[in-house]
Amino acid sequence: MHKRIFLAFSDLAILVALKDQSITGYGINKYLMRKVGDTASLSTIYSTLAAIERKSLIKCVRNKNGRAYSLTGEGTKIVDDMDNIVRESKRFIDKLLTYPSYI
Repeated sequence: MHKRIFLAFSDLAILVALKDQSITGYGINKYLMRKVGDTASLSTIYSTLAAIERKSLIKCVRNKNGRAYSLTGEGTKIVDDMDNIVRESKRFIDKLLTYPSYI
């Protein structure tokens, strides 16, 4: 179940991981493993990174460890608004998954 939930929110989880520093895809995987104990495969993380990069929310930079990723201004705006995103997501999930009383 955790993998399914992670996949649904992987872009937001990766943006949060990049909040304070540039990190490689492998480093993001390690960060997420420490944080939640389980993640998707590295290939899923790299494909999510590519999708987020296409949306201009992150940028790839080269460092001594290889390709690292950091937030762009737009990515930073999303991370800064994360409390609102979490509240909105909780309301949406509650509405979506609450069994209707009229059935």
